Amino acid sequence: MELKKSKREIVFEKLNKIKLAIFKYTGLSWLNQKYKKIPNVHRQKIVGLLFVLPWLIGLYLFGLRPFLSSLRMTVADKAQYIIVGEKVEFIVKGWTFRHFLEFFQNQPNHVTLTTNVFLDIMLIVPLVLVFSLVLALMLNQKIKGRGVFRVIFFIPVILLSGNMLSYFTQYNLLSVPAIQSGRIIATIERFLPRQFLGIIIGAFEKIVLILWLSGVQTLIFLAGLQKQNPAIYEAAAIDGASMWESFWKITLPNLFNLMVINIIYTTVIYANLSNNSLIQLINQTLTDVRFGRSYSSMLAWVLFAIELIVIGFYILVIKITGRKYQ
Repeated sequence: MELKKSKREIVFEKLNKIKLAIFKYTGLSWLNQKYKKIPNVHRQKIVGLLFVLPWLIGLYLFGLRPFLSSLRMTVADKAQYIIVGEKVEFIVKGWTFRHFLEFFQNQPNHVTLTTNVFLDIMLIVPLVLVFSLVLALMLNQKIKGRGVFRVIFFIPVILLSGNMLSYFTQYNLLSVPAIQSGRIIATIERFLPRQFLGIIIGAFEKIVLILWLSGVQTLIFLAGLQKQNPAIYEAAAIDGASMWESFWKITLPNLFNLMVINIIYTTVIYANLSNNSLIQLINQTLTDVRFGRSYSSMLAWVLFAIELIVIGFYILVIKITGRKYQ
């Protein structure tokens, strides 16, 4: 005796028939058969490409045009709004590299500012990586309330969005009172050589900002630490490896790929903060009649070049270091 089908089963059967019909008449069924015949390695690449595809489409629709427009304005002789009749039009005329010559030959203050920004980014990126790695190692321990600590360290990521950073900078909330008073600097000068004094003082002055910038990187490192196989550490301990040796020979090499991600993320985020002096200069020259949009666009490309140099340098360091463990 056949059991009576429930309404849910009937609905599912109808939906399944509709799905099969769609697959059959749209060619998806044939495409699915071809996909199953592809080797697993190529399947993973296709799946990865499908995940990235929405971002690529968005980049093409919304990012490519501003990118090309900015590049065009950089080498334009004039890029400005003009009144034509009753309309306001934006015109871009001519081809020239005079803005680059103006920057290097006639604007030494701008060159000095750009150099300082470059050195600042070069200093902050490794400090954020080291600090976030230490935090991830601490949060990976079996301690009470570690979920609460993870949330606490991620809160700055939310607060740093928008104009909050400008307010924090305005009211000196990102500074250390002991550094402003000169007590820490006096102690550093007493014990350390002058060659490293500027670097160390610069690191201390940015210590609060480093803490605030380390939220996402900490979570990425933490995810990598939780995926590591505990059996490897047990085998290393049986062979007589200490925790220090296990860190340098097991933990750190397994985090190299995540370090590359964190280097890119940290460089881009820090270089585009609102308190970046080069970003402020770009905004000032944008409306200044002495410079204009072309000069401002050129400065934006200089900042982009700085980011590429910093990312390339530190990724190269990671790659060279990783060869020792291959």
